[in-house]
Amino acid sequence: MTASTLPAPRLPGAAAWAAAVWLILAIAAGATGFFLRLPFPGPQLIILGLVVLTLVAGLVPSRLSAWIEATPLRVLVGVNATRFVGIAFLALAAQGQMNQAFADRAGWGDIATATLAIALVVTWAPITPARRLWYHAWNAFGFLDLVVAVGTATAVTLTGATPGVERVLTLPLSIVPTFFVPLFLANHVFIFRRLVRGS
Repeated sequence: MTASTLPAPRLPGAAAWAAAVWLILAIAAGATGFFLRLPFPGPQLIILGLVVLTLVAGLVPSRLSAWIEATPLRVLVGVNATRFVGIAFLALAAQGQMNQAFADRAGWGDIATATLAIALVVTWAPITPARRLWYHAWNAFGFLDLVVAVGTATAVTLTGATPGVERVLTLPLSIVPTFFVPLFLANHVFIFRRLVRGS
């Protein structure tokens, strides 16, 4: 059997169910205003905890970590093309419904990360040291974008700026920090590990 005919890796059933439950809980929390009622640093601690749990789940040897290792690197990079949600941040800020500093940093950072992910996936496979260097640079940028976004949101909350970042704590945008951000942060770690290994 050749590499081109190998079956695509399948997400383990338990991991799929866990992700579905996680997403449902994130939607419910956003819909009920749970995150808005949490005092600082409640939301930040929840996001941090979700990042840690996601990393542990993906790094500890298991069927899930084996699935991540079997997933083509360009697929792990390509999923970041969904980060065009940054456009929504910029649009809300233009309407005066979101903090401009947060929207500028998180919005443009997400758009750049998504655009560069598409460019990398459709042009180069990371099969040479020089090409892997480009992937490393993109990966570091994408990781830093998320860290800056969370940090800016925290700073805006602490200063009590108006408008703030309340819109990212309620549906539909609340699933971004409570579901997608932990997944993307962990994904950048998984990509880094694969790049270092040259796989």
